[in-house]
Amino acid sequence: RSPRGVKATPEAQALLPEIVRFISRAQELEFAVKQVQNGHRALITIASVHEAMLSWVPKFRKKLQSEEASFSVFAKEIDSGDIADELRQNPAALAIGYIPEPQNSPWGKLVLTREAPVVVASRDHWLGRCKAASLSSLCEEKWVFPGRDISVRYVDRLTALCIDHGFSPLVRHEVSSTMQQIAYASCGQGLALVPEFFASLLPDSVVAVRLTDVEPCIELSMVWDETTPNAVRDRAIEIARSVSS
Repeated sequence: RSPRGVKATPEAQALLPEIVRFISRAQELEFAVKQVQNGHRALITIASVHEAMLSWVPKFRKKLQSEEASFSVFAKEIDSGDIADELRQNPAALAIGYIPEPQNSPWGKLVLTREAPVVVASRDHWLGRCKAASLSSLCEEKWVFPGRDISVRYVDRLTALCIDHGFSPLVRHEVSSTMQQIAYASCGQGLALVPEFFASLLPDSVVAVRLTDVEPCIELSMVWDETTPNAVRDRAIEIARSVSS
């Protein structure tokens, strides 16, 4: 503590991730107790990126509860880069994120959506007058990318996509979420390369530009730990397959 306020010690900073995980687990347990009290006999945890919580998870939850009325869903937000830790701590959970391939892992995988990226630009950018452009034509532009600590393989996939089209992206800012990418693009700080889903969520200050030379390549996937049998989770996966098909 100082006249400038309260600041965590290095020891507290080191413990912070564990504290956050403990609080998250406590919230999940509290939710489970309430669901049992309300007559639900099974709980499935879905740890998901923000995008899926806005789109796929609500559809899945509705389908699950229509077929298994005694099942309850506990949903929480995570980054794609946190999925491995989540499944280690809770092997009965389902996790959703941008995961190109669960390499050398015991994960099962279900691709929920496959979409092309779009470019988000401020309206006063020259792209603001375009409905479509080629990625290769944007080789001189500055970019706002997600940080590699959010999801190494996802960011590497975006970088490889640019390289495949003739340039290495000049990254002006690295941010912690797709919505922050859009916010920076809105302020003229660079272009954002984001999943097509976000075209429906954009503010008036930006436009989404379709890429004419890029095929659908961004996969939103559900993964789970196949080494831990769990009848409730496996039934949820069965229902998830019908939602994603």
